[in-house]
Amino acid sequence: MEQDYKRAIRLALEEKRLWVAGLLTALALSEAWWIVFGWGPESLGERWERAVGDWMGDAGAFVAFILASLAAFVVLRAVGYLGEMVLVRQVADESEGRVPPLGRAFSASRHRYVPFAVTLLPWDALRIALIYLPSLIIIVWDRWDPDLNHVFLYTAAMFLWFMLLAAGYFLAGVTATLAARSSLLRSEDIPASWSSGWKLLRENAGRCLAVWLQVLVADIIFVIVAWPLSALLPWVAGQIADPIGFAPVRWLIHILAWILLAGCLIVMQTGVQCYRSSLWTITFLALSGAKEERGEAGLWGDSGDEDGTFYPPLTQLPGPQPDLMP
Repeated sequence: MEQDYKRAIRLALEEKRLWVAGLLTALALSEAWWIVFGWGPESLGERWERAVGDWMGDAGAFVAFILASLAAFVVLRAVGYLGEMVLVRQVADESEGRVPPLGRAFSASRHRYVPFAVTLLPWDALRIALIYLPSLIIIVWDRWDPDLNHVFLYTAAMFLWFMLLAAGYFLAGVTATLAARSSLLRSEDIPASWSSGWKLLRENAGRCLAVWLQVLVADIIFVIVAWPLSALLPWVAGQIADPIGFAPVRWLIHILAWILLAGCLIVMQTGVQCYRSSLWTITFLALSGAKEERGEAGLWGDSGDEDGTFYPPLTQLPGPQPDLMP
């Protein structure tokens, strides 16, 4: 029997129907490559703050930063949740080695988009709060101990933050991941889906930890490849462009290098997102032990529920009545 992670890798690499939804998820939810290009809610907010700071003042610029960051967060999450929802449906409805097309998966799931997104949103908000918690620690520490006379306590505080971040990523992150799939595939409301996600994690902690680590390995491999690549390509472009005296040609070379870098990172992250989503969906279906609800019509033109199909008895089949049969 094919192992779950191998099946997820096969789906990510071979199922082209997953790539469009994976691309949406990579563009909107993946933060691993945003830093390279300064693209993300906080980066967009900072740019807007600088743009309006000269004529709105510090207070107005700060408000602009908050509003722009919040708007960027909402838009990116809305697009990312859409891609993730379609990915989950496509993998869940895989039949005979084939996944349904993007359009069919979207049509079957769109009525569950809002519950799916709202189920994931609390975890995203908590995750961002945990990520930016060190900034608050540094601000407080600078006021209390600007000369770092208590280095041990400072190190201990940062270590506690890291442990809190890891615990949050595993406990809350896995619960939200399973809850979103329960909301979409079993049509549960938001509290019930979170309850189901927590129950699955609590009863299968060892397997969930193994899957979480397998996903983490994929993220680490991406970073190991992406960061050297993000330094190598601009360096090569500089080596080629610097000796050229014509400025427009130099700019064109650098622009092409950045486009190539962005394309490489997006393609790699699309594969990572397809793998991640596929693996968690496969795990959820295995742990829940129940077929997902497809609604009134299945994705392949049937009822979506074999047990609900009516098979008439032999006495109702066309032909002569049983007492007239020889």
